[in-house]
Amino acid sequence: MRDTISTALKTALKSGDKRRVCTLRLIQAAVNDRDIANRGSGKDPV
Repeated sequence: MRDTISTALKTALKSGDKRRVCTLRLIQAAVNDRDIANRGSGKDPV
């Protein structure tokens, strides 16, 4: 999932699609936040 988001983000950056870039960065941040929260509780990362 992370690779798909990263690839889509790179494509959006190259094409200059600002809305898509913002959306994908928001999704990446949410995934990272969930990983950090799960690390504290001992659960597996997303």
